[in-house]
Amino acid sequence: MPEKQFTKYLVPHWFAVIIGTGGLVNILCQWQPSAISVHLLGTFLAGSADILYFTVLMLWLIRWVIYYKCVRIDLRQSVTINFFMVMTVATIILGTNIYTIWDSYLSLCVVYILTFSIWVIVILGVAFLTFYTTLQMMGTKVSSLPETMNLSWFMVPITNLTILLIGNPVLKITMNLHPSWALTILIINLVLLGIGITFFHFIIGIIFIRVAQRSLSPVSMTSFFGILLGVVGLVICTLIDIAENAQIMGLFSSTDFFYLLAVLFWGVGLWIVGVILIILIHELWERRISFSLGWWALIFSLHVYTIASQKIAANFLSPLIMNYTIFLMVMLTALWLYTFGYTVYAVVSGEY
Repeated sequence: MPEKQFTKYLVPHWFAVIIGTGGLVNILCQWQPSAISVHLLGTFLAGSADILYFTVLMLWLIRWVIYYKCVRIDLRQSVTINFFMVMTVATIILGTNIYTIWDSYLSLCVVYILTFSIWVIVILGVAFLTFYTTLQMMGTKVSSLPETMNLSWFMVPITNLTILLIGNPVLKITMNLHPSWALTILIINLVLLGIGITFFHFIIGIIFIRVAQRSLSPVSMTSFFGILLGVVGLVICTLIDIAENAQIMGLFSSTDFFYLLAVLFWGVGLWIVGVILIILIHELWERRISFSLGWWALIFSLHVYTIASQKIAANFLSPLIMNYTIFLMVMLTALWLYTFGYTVYAVVSGEY
């Protein structure tokens, strides 16, 4: 593709690179107390991801101005519009990096202003895209709905759930700086959780109908289970974080029930990881899986589930869970290196 056409055909998928890299940073930051080299690596990757975020965002805004007709075409397509959500997820990951990495270099007030601003911006963006997508779905003929639905529709519920990755840290800081706002933020987080879960169950029901009518390819099957893994990880993180924050606010006397509920979802995720590994090993052995930017989405799902496993391991102190979490961290790092290498190769070779 000629360089002058790159901006014209820029796709939101590039924000997935930021999501995957920023997610890895959130994992590496857990090793900071025991490994200074890992801390430095995490800081370097966080800085690189942030620079890439603002670079891609600038190019995307230029595309809106210069090639607005192309943007309008994307907005009218039922598949492409869902990938606009990737931009909001990348913004959320930027916020989590500020909370986990850059908080060491910034004051608490500055961290709060930045994370709170990102939280408000992504809520407004996701609300617009959610209603816009819903209107598109209402305009689709019922008889052809299962055929027109695809895995990209999961971006709507997943993004609503992902907001809580920054929403709960914002709530935690708010309880220290502005306690009177805490209950309002908690309610908003719960509303987002409800919307995400409801939308997810609605979409997955239609997807199951589509799968019954037409089988998925190995790549789509991997993506499907990757989406499930991401949702499981997000639900676990949300359950634990909301329960802990609610306990601090005096709404709950104990978080034990929520941790036990989180373990149930964590077990489902363990099964999903096994299914994904079986599919990947088989298809890679047969050399039937080709590389695409969609691999970064799988990194995001694995990153969220790894964070969830870290939370479970920190509470139950089980050697089995701890070793499994380390295995997930190694697998996440290996997948990132593999995907990053192929992305660089694709860019150099002119494929992207």
